[in-house]
Amino acid sequence: MIRFPFLEEAGLSAAFISDKSDGDCSIRPEAEGTARRLLDPLGIDIDLVYRLRQVHGNHILDTKRFPALMGREKDYPEADGMITTEPGTALGISVADCAPVILFDPEAQVLAALHAGREGTLCNIAGKAVNLLVRDYACSVASIKALIGPCAGVCCYEVSESCAAQWQDQGLPRQGRYLDLGQANQSQLETAGLIRHNIVVVPHCTVCGDLFFSYRSGEISNRNLVVVML
Repeated sequence: MIRFPFLEEAGLSAAFISDKSDGDCSIRPEAEGTARRLLDPLGIDIDLVYRLRQVHGNHILDTKRFPALMGREKDYPEADGMITTEPGTALGISVADCAPVILFDPEAQVLAALHAGREGTLCNIAGKAVNLLVRDYACSVASIKALIGPCAGVCCYEVSESCAAQWQDQGLPRQGRYLDLGQANQSQLETAGLIRHNIVVVPHCTVCGDLFFSYRSGEISNRNLVVVML
């Protein structure tokens, strides 16, 4: 488990990502025990962690709209982002090369967790979330803290020419056919109004590093779990 002190020092009760040594923490039923063993020592009940069936889009839900129940994959709502204003609420995002993006306004006490892969980034899920926080939750772009977690780095995230062209059309950073997922989301957050020193990008590539599960490295089913708690 790797903790995110930037977010915990800002006021979150917990902020971390599981790693390979913690085991598969996907939403598959057979992974429930692994996630429970990870979270129980922290006093977090996996049955009360809000999770999603992530579909590589930019749909964002308020946690008041669905139950936080661990179960079969079809029990989870389809979306790629969650927002909560309820103290003690934990949000869980599953990743294995896609970028987890966490937004926290310590003044308004609002927390958002996003799954930003290639498609979600093309759909500007990070910018959309900031706009929602400001418009619907009385947040200020001056006070929102953001963390972009471990994801596929520009060193390894090679895509087809057509995908790279889509990225270029959106003005997102790349090096030829290699996409820069972390910097793309940082750019979108800054465009939405966030202050650069309030954004942290974790500089760890999940593909060429050996700390995290990576879809591109052949770990098709296993997932790392990001948990953040208000």
